[in-house]
Amino acid sequence: MRNLLVPMLMLALACVGRKPYYLHTELPKLEDDPDLAIAPGPWKTESVLVVLSDSASVPDDLVIPALKALMALPGATDACDPNTGHPRPDAAEYCIALYRTPEDWRVSWPIRNLTGEHNSCQPPFGGVDDEDFGRDLPILGFAHNHPCGTNMSSPDLSVFPKVKAGEGLWVMVAYGASPSGKLLRDVRGELLPAWHWLATGQPDRPRFYRWDPEGKVFRWNEASRIWDFQATCQPRSASMLSPRALSPHCSPALDW
Repeated sequence: MRNLLVPMLMLALACVGRKPYYLHTELPKLEDDPDLAIAPGPWKTESVLVVLSDSASVPDDLVIPALKALMALPGATDACDPNTGHPRPDAAEYCIALYRTPEDWRVSWPIRNLTGEHNSCQPPFGGVDDEDFGRDLPILGFAHNHPCGTNMSSPDLSVFPKVKAGEGLWVMVAYGASPSGKLLRDVRGELLPAWHWLATGQPDRPRFYRWDPEGKVFRWNEASRIWDFQATCQPRSASMLSPRALSPHCSPALDW
């Protein structure tokens, strides 16, 4: 019986290694704060790999495959009601962090919520626990998907890295940063702006967007392999009459 334990354990570990995502509830939390989930990293699939680059910003060779991989996860694009076009209860949003190690650029494993998941996902604000470099690595931003081709929402515009700013106080920052507050700088010592990326659209017609804390929105042009500027957008607040998240106000009007 003992001789069987090692192969069985190896098989179990292999199955864990193939896990496509993690639930927010099963991740460790920084300072036991439920909002500060720590994601494992790096996410490794056939298409999402570590990218060796000394680029000052997240390389597109990492971003685009990661966004495409998000859309392929369960419920990310294949859980729409054909009658209404709206997400079914099993539709899901997934969040990932894009981060820098001393050697390369990486992506954290996706996080999925169990409840209300078609409305939002919770990014790993507690940072990433990388299998090679540990924790407190600088994060350049987060990415997530929208089921059923839905567009960017106003709350999406405000999700960027969090850093500790005092006892029990955590704040969003406009720059790449680790949870401890270490800011990411380029070779000239300049701070690197944070980004957020969105994967939406249909599997055969994906739309990829990115924006910075100033609300400058860009759309990925697959033919030219560049990010085309679209508009500058500002969030609009929900009200009692319209409690659901509103689309942002964009100038010029954003042509989805």
